[in-house]
Amino acid sequence: MEKEELNVKISEDQNIPCCDTSPSCLGPSDSTIVSEITNNEPSELELRDSNKLNVDIYVPLNACECVWSQFMNLVFSALTPYMKHIKFETKNLDSEEARKLNLNGNCVVVDSKKKFITSFALKKELPGLLKEKGLL
Repeated sequence: MEKEELNVKISEDQNIPCCDTSPSCLGPSDSTIVSEITNNEPSELELRDSNKLNVDIYVPLNACECVWSQFMNLVFSALTPYMKHIKFETKNLDSEEARKLNLNGNCVVVDSKKKFITSFALKKELPGLLKEKGLL
């Protein structure tokens, strides 16, 4: 069987210099690992798929990939075992929506209610969130 190569084009802002792969490249850390989000508009929640856990992954898409690629890999390693129960979207951390949610760094928002800034916390709580919604 011949192996196929998958080419993914990532557009970058050429004015933003790429940093190295040092730990400081991953952006600021926050002492809060999981937090609740309040004041959601009902219309936003109504548009969501109620038969799946809705996961929004916020990263600075206009920044160098090295700022967010490791975070994305860790998040997807947490999500992969449950993908048939999850609907996910990758969203720009530098958006108006992210500012309304008061997001300051790479994070994952689950069902517009819980915010996770580490993949470890997401992986730990994901089975419980799926059971709570009746998906497991």
